[in-house]
Amino acid sequence: MPKKRSKASDLLAQREAIVRFGRLALQSEDLDEILQEACRLTAEALGTSLSKVLELQEEGRSLLVVAGVGWDDGVVGEERIPALETSSEGFALKTGLPAVSDDIAEEDRFDYADFLKRHGVKAIVNVVIPGPDGSPAYGLLQVDSREEREFGTVEIEFLQSYANLLGAAIERRRFQRRLSESLHVQERLNAELEHRINNNLSVISAMLRLKAGRTAHPEVKQELSEVLTQVDALKAVYRQLHSSGQIDEIDLGGHLSSLCHNIVTFSASEAADIRVETEIAAVLVEARTAVTLGLVANEVVTNSVKHRPSGRPLTIRLGVWTDGDDGLHVVLGDDGKGLGDALEKKAERLSGSGLLLIEGLLRQLGAEWDWSGKKGTELAIRVPLSSHHVRHAAD
Repeated sequence: MPKKRSKASDLLAQREAIVRFGRLALQSEDLDEILQEACRLTAEALGTSLSKVLELQEEGRSLLVVAGVGWDDGVVGEERIPALETSSEGFALKTGLPAVSDDIAEEDRFDYADFLKRHGVKAIVNVVIPGPDGSPAYGLLQVDSREEREFGTVEIEFLQSYANLLGAAIERRRFQRRLSESLHVQERLNAELEHRINNNLSVISAMLRLKAGRTAHPEVKQELSEVLTQVDALKAVYRQLHSSGQIDEIDLGGHLSSLCHNIVTFSASEAADIRVETEIAAVLVEARTAVTLGLVANEVVTNSVKHRPSGRPLTIRLGVWTDGDDGLHVVLGDDGKGLGDALEKKAERLSGSGLLLIEGLLRQLGAEWDWSGKKGTELAIRVPLSSHHVRHAAD
């Protein structure tokens, strides 16, 4: 029988799982690998042997098991679950809230698929994998247990944070696929255009040479020679214009904005009372920098939503820009309750594991940061430009 882990070791395992997955999600081009690793890491972090990703099908009435660990052959890629309100999966999709069953044998709210019962599943937790802003959810991340189990608030919050990252990774992969397809079409069109332009310029060049050879006037010959030189230069320019590159950079502002909106949409029961304000420049950064700052944003915004004041709306702020040679600047803030004595407790190691995690991640980037907690909470981050290959998208 495996040794029972402490709450501290559980938390560390969950944080490590998010960091490991974040790195993979922004580096791998293989969506199947991303989904499968998400299942493996969530099952490992929550100490279960069963986990799966369910993709909402186009008709919107069923969910297909597209990845999973611990299941017999014939489940992944084949089993479907109706997305009905009578199922825990349908409930989660309709409400956007986690669906938790501590003991499905005693559960009278939902119906459960036969393949779950065949595998001895007794407890389930579902969380929504968000789609891009304004789009339907991708599906669900589900962790199953063969033992009766009460999934705690921390575990559910971890799983939802994980699903938010997974949703951003899926959208990134889909965007890259669309971009790759567009680039392929564009390359063909560019090649055809280049071919036609070069042919036309070659015809013009030949005509100019013929004219220059037939004229007896030195001035005309000189003029034609100059025009011919310009046409040849134009041909060289068009040959150099056709180029393609590999995608190895990420628009940080767009990435963080999407992540913030996803967290607000799927982590808050009163998301309509929470607004996200952004002031972002088109700044491209390396994947590893985007991974780390995404984890920081996830921690900050999740805490803002979790500790939002009751009885009034909450505004979350995101700013991304560069300032000459000074560095990359990221500001995350809200107009909520503020930090209180969290910084003092963190310094005394009494609490504030979230703050410690954030600051540990920022140290990995060699960043500087400053907390402000008088009017809400604000985290101002500066990352040195030189060590992270940061540039404006238009550069």
